[in-house]
Amino acid sequence: MRIYEEITEVADDSARFARRFRQVDERVLDQLDDDVRQLAIEYLIRPPYFAFRRIADLRTEVFSILDERHPLDQERRLYRAAGQLCGLLAHASADLGHPHEAETHARTALVCAELTDDNPLRAYVRWVQSNVAYWSGDYRRAAEIANTGRAHATSGTAMLRLTSQEARALAAVRDLHEFPNAIAAARDARDQLSTADEPGVFQFSRGKAAYYASEAYCAVGEADDLREATRQAQQAIQFLTADPSESGAELLAAARIDLAAAHLASGEVDGFADALDPVLSIAPEHRTVPVVQRIRRLSGELAPHAHGRLALELRERIDLFTAHRAVSPSQPALPE
Repeated sequence: MRIYEEITEVADDSARFARRFRQVDERVLDQLDDDVRQLAIEYLIRPPYFAFRRIADLRTEVFSILDERHPLDQERRLYRAAGQLCGLLAHASADLGHPHEAETHARTALVCAELTDDNPLRAYVRWVQSNVAYWSGDYRRAAEIANTGRAHATSGTAMLRLTSQEARALAAVRDLHEFPNAIAAARDARDQLSTADEPGVFQFSRGKAAYYASEAYCAVGEADDLREATRQAQQAIQFLTADPSESGAELLAAARIDLAAAHLASGEVDGFADALDPVLSIAPEHRTVPVVQRIRRLSGELAPHAHGRLALELRERIDLFTAHRAVSPSQPALPE
């Protein structure tokens, strides 16, 4: 990892030098677009704290460029890049357990989206805000944010992202009146998704949609729903392992956690242990807040189903896993 970091840091220095001593022109703007695209791709596969630092550095540079006046078409592209970078910072801040800072970055990203009338950016940022509410336990607000965000969903990825998020939030609050409509909309959006229309983390893949659906069905919790939750989680793992470009450690862990949850809710402790085993082995730098919170939730649900040596071993492994999570660059990886 250190070698990769050194290579990317040196490349970043070269790009900064070129931008510092040249007027903003098409080549500079193309480089910025390419840098943002690469950061969005790397977000899926690199530890979030490493992605955070590089995103923050580039955003600071774009803000500095925007302190000066530029032709309108150039300013539009610069504000778009700034908005995308703020959106990525919001996403990373949430993953690293800083919801207030995530909201701050998200609001700035929405300002940039308004200045450029960028609907894909609006939809992505509204999903981030919904996700912050979801992992704070405010499921009703999470569903409402995702629902209003659908007005900006002009692409297949955006609609799939927001309907999937709305469905799992409604399931978490057990709104069985609205949930069927939301999960049906998510299913339709997934069926209509043809090719990737956004790079990296800006894309919402079929694999991610499948584990969102699994989590939603598991939260509803009836026997037929649990069977569907198992099927969706298995499908998510299949999708994510088939395409390494969309199968970062956190996404694959989430799919396996959902499979474990479905087994546990069905009383299948051995299946639960088998599904969870590879998750408990992922490196601490990939243990984002959503991953850790899901594991903790499962630990609380384990007691009624498991007793004896297996249960004791699982609890010990879960306690060790949750004691060391991904942190921001300035924080040591200490137990909570």
